[in-house]
Amino acid sequence: MDFSKSQLNISHLKMICTIAQAETVKEAAESLFITQPALSNRIREAERRLKTKLFNRRGRKLIITTVGERLLHSAKKILEELARAEHDIARLSSGIELVLRLGLPHYASFRWLPDVMRQFSEHLPGIELEITANAAKQPLTALFHGEVDIAIVSSANQQLTLDNNLYGSEFLLEDELLACLSAKHSKAGQAFLTAQDFVDETYITNSVVPEKDREYELFFQPENIMPRKVLQVGFNEAIVELVKANIGVTIMSKNLIEPHLAGKTGTNALDGEGQIQTVRLGKLGVKIYWHLVYVKQPHLDSPVKLLTKILQR
Repeated sequence: MDFSKSQLNISHLKMICTIAQAETVKEAAESLFITQPALSNRIREAERRLKTKLFNRRGRKLIITTVGERLLHSAKKILEELARAEHDIARLSSGIELVLRLGLPHYASFRWLPDVMRQFSEHLPGIELEITANAAKQPLTALFHGEVDIAIVSSANQQLTLDNNLYGSEFLLEDELLACLSAKHSKAGQAFLTAQDFVDETYITNSVVPEKDREYELFFQPENIMPRKVLQVGFNEAIVELVKANIGVTIMSKNLIEPHLAGKTGTNALDGEGQIQTVRLGKLGVKIYWHLVYVKQPHLDSPVKLLTKILQR
């Protein structure tokens, strides 16, 4: 692709993103620190270069066209990547040799993070580890799109299927999905729970969208059962507090819930104050496996090796 033939510049991309967020033409112009006539001229210039309409004017508002929506989608990605590049360059010029982006799912535990930071500072002082929130929903997809360098993911299988020419993976540990209930809950004392046991429950979750290799696919879907009410809460700590208060139940990995079980491990442990109790899913339980997946590049060899060693420990 010949990038020299691009018809638009950064100011045009910033313009379309700003207009899409603004309530009125006046607000968009003020956000861009230009006058309304200057904004109108910039729109006309972009439309002339592309030979198509980007906005339709309705009163004081500008309504984006289908073509404009397509440009907006790309403009957001370009400006986000440019901002990241500028941020990285600022850090690289201050002595950091490499900014390593790590993608984690929103249901991951962070107990290991302080040790990782200390070890990286001691053994790889030129590398700065950055955990990006943008990859929380789909860290593996973020890796494939080049948004992160390393992703930590859980899977139903101990062996991942990847393009071995482009990506590498390291098995980290075996884990288990557990039902988490208040000790006051009537089902807290059961040896295990079936999917049917959740039918009349308020289920608290990070995501109402079924995720691959998680409880929806591995536990609810095989029985064609869903809880009667699903409450979406965006933070693991908030989910834990709601479960403590017996407002609903959830499913978390053993690795994630253990810090909330008063220092005890395994199932049927109590939080001294909140009394969270864990129960196995089904007679045999539901196992998951954590993996570290990375782009195969020479400069990642050392950080991947160190990160794997810490996480496996």
